[in-house]
Amino acid sequence: HYHMKRGSLCASCQMPINGRCITAINKKYHPEHFTCSFCLKALNKGTFKEKNERPYCQSCFHKLFP
Repeated sequence: HYHMKRGSLCASCQMPINGRCITAINKKYHPEHFTCSFCLKALNKGTFKEKNERPYCQSCFHKLFP
């Protein structure tokens, strides 16, 4: 309950985040769980696009939303 109240649960796996954390789109993620919503490639370079509160890599974003 501590992590739920503190807002430190990963938006992807719902497990507590105790180490490094990525905050994007008003959510927190384990670094390895912050991935493109389409191809599931890691978005660890900090460059991503967002559509409907979901992260996408540049390539998938341009394919899906021309």
